[in-house]
Amino acid sequence: MKKIKVFQEELTAALEQQKEFLETEILPKSRDLFKTYHSAFNAVFMLLLKKALIKDDPYKHEYKISEITVPPNTQIIETEKASQLGIRLSFYLTQLDYINSYYSYTTQFITLKRIKLITDLLNYIDWDMIAETSASPATRVLAGFLIKIRQGTDQIAVSVINTSINQLSSIRKILIENLQLVKNFHDETYKLMVREKILLQSSIHKYGLENSAENTLSAIKKKFTEVLPGEIFRQDLINELIAEEFSAEAEELKDDLLAALTPEAPEKKKENPVKIKKPLLNILVNAALTICTSYAQIRSALEKIENNFQILEEPRGSAFIKWLYKVLKADKKRTRIFEIEFIDDLAGIKKTEKIDLPVFIKKHLSLLAGLSSAKLKSEFSVLESAEKKEDYLLVFIGEQSTALKSFILQGQGIDRYIKKRAKDENISSAHLKGILLEINAIKNCIIKAQQLSQEYISDKEEYNQFKSLGIADKSVD
Repeated sequence: MKKIKVFQEELTAALEQQKEFLETEILPKSRDLFKTYHSAFNAVFMLLLKKALIKDDPYKHEYKISEITVPPNTQIIETEKASQLGIRLSFYLTQLDYINSYYSYTTQFITLKRIKLITDLLNYIDWDMIAETSASPATRVLAGFLIKIRQGTDQIAVSVINTSINQLSSIRKILIENLQLVKNFHDETYKLMVREKILLQSSIHKYGLENSAENTLSAIKKKFTEVLPGEIFRQDLINELIAEEFSAEAEELKDDLLAALTPEAPEKKKENPVKIKKPLLNILVNAALTICTSYAQIRSALEKIENNFQILEEPRGSAFIKWLYKVLKADKKRTRIFEIEFIDDLAGIKKTEKIDLPVFIKKHLSLLAGLSSAKLKSEFSVLESAEKKEDYLLVFIGEQSTALKSFILQGQGIDRYIKKRAKDENISSAHLKGILLEINAIKNCIIKAQQLSQEYISDKEEYNQFKSLGIADKSVD
């Protein structure tokens, strides 16, 4: 019995140490992380509102919260995606507001029940896998809206989305790990209570040494209802306690338990420490050079468009009509101003635009000058600091991607106009050359460049996030 009391004292001291560690280190950091998490989520929420992809909840100010609640995650029908996701995300934001405003970051306040609520709230959106194939209805709908933003021309919005989601994913992992530490503390405190109230105050300990684990469990359960009538009997923890006290590995398990409750234990126990990849500027360089490869496709498309219009404008009919066309010198410029139709991918609606072909060709010939890889390398090489080089590349990729997307929309519209006019005027399509191959090649250039840019931005945000948390020394190149 003396040996049992010694361990009880050691365990009590270890739990006091762990409590102090949690309340001076882990929980204050968790409070700060929740504020950052709230800001990152709010950035995503406000951007979705600004883009009119979701609708704000008009009744959100009527919420009366006494404890956090996880929003519903049932299926959302197609016609209600904007309103329903808006309501759910607005409710989610309110829960984060409540946590940041009213939660006390102490082991007494962060109970097992609250740990479960917070964990469920953090897992409401799967930030690690924002995809339309997610098992979570809210995540699926959110993924669809984010795809629309990423496919648009607003590079600032894309950067905000990528940065925020990276933060939300990284912070969620740390918060859940921290909550697990608090849960472990509560679990071990519960087991200490059972040791003190039952093992030390009855003949159960002697009984456990002489009987099986199953019989010992039954004996403890019977005594539990007498001694601790208001407590929940947690069989999983009682089984752990029985193993620590009566199994062949009891001494080893006790040593492991005491070691796990030291402040250094969370770091020591990690078999695979966090590895942070430093952002490599070469990724951005490759993204910019990928954009430059669209040079040949733009030139080829412009030549085809010019040749197609020459075919459309050739005089047709009898020799007299052709002669009359030359004599009167028909106004070719007038036939080169026309309207095209295209689909606005972000808004999802059909739009029209007036095109002046000579102006269009001149504009995009000047675009070619900006897509010169030699010019890119020359301007990049004279920049001294890494920050200036990064800024230059990000601006270059953003501006040229926007210009190329504009060319794609206009080029597709012009191509459809040429084919329709040829059909109306009975001109054989065999004489015309489409630009679909060039358009697809340019799209691929943009997609690859954006993927590389997003990889760089994600790496940088993750690196900075972990650096701010004081664990940058674990970074790897």
